[in-house]
Amino acid sequence: MDRNKEMLKYPSNYLEIISDGLKVTGKSKRIIIIGAGLAGLIAGSLLKAAGHDIIILEANERIGGRILTIRKTFSDENYLNAGAMRIPDYHYLVHAYLHKFSLHTHPFINETPEDIIFINHVRTTRQIYEKNPDILQIPLPPSEKGKTASALFEEAIHPFLTQYQQADSAGKKELEEAYKNYSIEEFLLHNPIGPSLSKNAVFLISIMLGIEGFSQGSFVDILTDIFEPLTQKDVSFSAITNGNDLLPLSIYHQVKEDTYLHHKVVAIDQSPASYVEIHTNQKSSFRGDFVISAIPFPLLQFIDIYPKHSIPFQKWQLIRRLNHIPSLKIGIEFHFRFWEEYSFGNAITDLPISFAYIPSQKDINVMTVSYTWGERALLWTSAPPKSIYEYVMKDLAKIYGTIVYQAFKKLVYFNWSLNPYSAGCFSLLTPTLGAAKAEADMEKAEGKIYFAGDHVSGFNGWMEGAIEAGIRTAFEINNK
Repeated sequence: MDRNKEMLKYPSNYLEIISDGLKVTGKSKRIIIIGAGLAGLIAGSLLKAAGHDIIILEANERIGGRILTIRKTFSDENYLNAGAMRIPDYHYLVHAYLHKFSLHTHPFINETPEDIIFINHVRTTRQIYEKNPDILQIPLPPSEKGKTASALFEEAIHPFLTQYQQADSAGKKELEEAYKNYSIEEFLLHNPIGPSLSKNAVFLISIMLGIEGFSQGSFVDILTDIFEPLTQKDVSFSAITNGNDLLPLSIYHQVKEDTYLHHKVVAIDQSPASYVEIHTNQKSSFRGDFVISAIPFPLLQFIDIYPKHSIPFQKWQLIRRLNHIPSLKIGIEFHFRFWEEYSFGNAITDLPISFAYIPSQKDINVMTVSYTWGERALLWTSAPPKSIYEYVMKDLAKIYGTIVYQAFKKLVYFNWSLNPYSAGCFSLLTPTLGAAKAEADMEKAEGKIYFAGDHVSGFNGWMEGAIEAGIRTAFEINNK
């Protein structure tokens, strides 16, 4: 591969850079990176290895961004992946870095026949539901009866998905532009190229597939980025043994001496012709040749950027209006693994907890008892902290039985909506922002400022996206 060329081909060129690094040009630059999440760490480590001088500024007391593993609260070796929790088998860049750092993985239990479905006051298992979808007693028209939520969804999106998967890059962009005005809910209700679904069918799909939290999100963005791995057939998932934060921590060791924690950037001044200057809340200033903003777009609103018009009007609208989805995870450490004794799987429900996942690592006693996002997460944001235990345990008892009270040890939750360093969990385009053009505008450099993060990648909401954007940005700057 010619790593000097302007465009990178995914995944081959990216995998070569992970393996061999960026080409050493001999033209050392100073690059200031805002944010020590996965994208910032990837970009920093690659640029440093290529001979550049890097500085990483992180406002938080820890690195990793939205890859957060909670350990200290629990006993023994227990942990909760409060952020990114699963890795699709075809996310090649993540797996390449796992191999590079000799990090072990285990299968992530995404679904099992024993999963419990509790919807419309009906409790059943996935195995029974798939044989008899009408068991949930959702009022559906005759044409939709006897079909699972997944089958109804697949029928609705199949015409678009077939065209999209068969199209080349230009064709994909044309399709994105053609359907950019549809929200996911609108598309399913008023399908322009396939069967339209009834409101009750859309209700069922929203719960079973987790779309309920952002029903007004862009159809194209949800289907081709955020939910894309969940629409693939025969995809398997994994997680890093002993916690997903071991990946950013492994990369951090390469740039630890170049990283400044508790340094919140308050201003970026690219007025000077020969350098860009960064100011932080610590009353410190840093000068460099380029800046990589590796923080979520919405947070850029808290940073003064000079000159004021160095960020074009259209880009500022994206920064201001890009929706960063609220999300909340609740974990409970149990005294014993009751789900094994009773052969229980995960849970899907229209109760407030929404989704629950049994631990995938066999020696771990911490269960993700509630995973919500979008509007569903806002419900928990309004709940008084002292009431969360009561609400969660009540829902769990309806699903798993009163054994949850006997086994209970400790509850922990993390609300990404209230996290000042992320302002949510992942970005979501709305129909009004468009699709292909908006994504192209988001990743475009503005003067000396470059942008990295999963929100400017083809894998929005996934670790693969953060790595892709980190490599791409480092590659572009290295070739300047």
